[in-house]
Amino acid sequence: MASQSIVDVDARHSLDKLAASKANRKAVATWLFFTFSMIVEMFGIGAYVQNDNAGLSIMAWQPVSGIIPPLTHHEWERMFALYKTIPQYRLLNSHMTLAGFKAIFWPEWIHRLWGRLLGLDFGIPLFWFWWTGRLERRLRPWLFLLLVLGLVQGVIGWWMVASGFQPGLTEVAVWRLSIHYCFATALAIAVFVTALVVLKPASERLAPPEAARYRVARGFAVASIIAICIAIFAGTFLSGLHAYNVDNTFPLMNGRWMPTGYASLHPFWRNWFENKVAAQWNHRVVGTAAAVIVISSVVTAIRANVPPRARDAFLVTGGLLILQYILGVTTLVSRILDIGVVHQMNAVLLLAAAIWAWFELRGQRPA
Repeated sequence: MASQSIVDVDARHSLDKLAASKANRKAVATWLFFTFSMIVEMFGIGAYVQNDNAGLSIMAWQPVSGIIPPLTHHEWERMFALYKTIPQYRLLNSHMTLAGFKAIFWPEWIHRLWGRLLGLDFGIPLFWFWWTGRLERRLRPWLFLLLVLGLVQGVIGWWMVASGFQPGLTEVAVWRLSIHYCFATALAIAVFVTALVVLKPASERLAPPEAARYRVARGFAVASIIAICIAIFAGTFLSGLHAYNVDNTFPLMNGRWMPTGYASLHPFWRNWFENKVAAQWNHRVVGTAAAVIVISSVVTAIRANVPPRARDAFLVTGGLLILQYILGVTTLVSRILDIGVVHQMNAVLLLAAAIWAWFELRGQRPA
């Protein structure tokens, strides 16, 4: 019995060494980075669905059987008949033909299919890494939790869609859309940060004295992260309200710095979440403030002569920030919503880059 216990301990020790090896950590991190990229693409698909008002085209939530689209004319007619029962059809699309219904059905179907593929992309490798002992013990509960939260995101998505079926509504509730988007952002960042932690464990971080030297740059990185998160949150209401149609000039709105109609709703706080004019103005101001903070963080990092990997992270953040601002303004003035799709995807990349910059300046915990 004692010898068997020793063999079991040795086997577990060997598996722990395998899981913590550099080659294995790289494999796990690659899987997580790939999952992150799939989530970013999911943002693009979701943005396209939102812009086309296609999110209400599928009236049923069928996580398994829903993977198969209508295959016969009869099945298409049945799906179209279901769509005709909701207010969006009666109030906006009563002229729609079956061909028109198919045009809004396919983007939503692809959106849901991509969500299923994401679940497989995360769940199958998770099981394999775990089963073969290639997953560090400290990561197992956390990654399982992320899998569960991914399923929760699917439930939130249906909760959001179901709000659009209510009498008198022609699209989903803005608050529910914002929660869906922000939860997806949190999941994407959680996966991204986990990949960074796997790739660069605590033992490889900066020594405490060196980390202390970059305290100011690290603080600016944190400020950038907060500012970008606020801008993303404000952007969910711009998108949800379709507020990009209110005014398409920049930097002024209707020839004014503070547009008329900003405070038309009462009580005042409702304007931040329900007023199209306020939603667009807020996103402009918050986005510009975030841009100033991010550029300041890049300048601070360069002047502080941060380590090469951290410098690269800050420079990538600055580059993505410039691209993000250009995409936002171009979407506004051109009214080309496909550019806005890229703008939404790049927002997640920008947030991830800012977190990467902060991560590279983290120090080891004092012994």
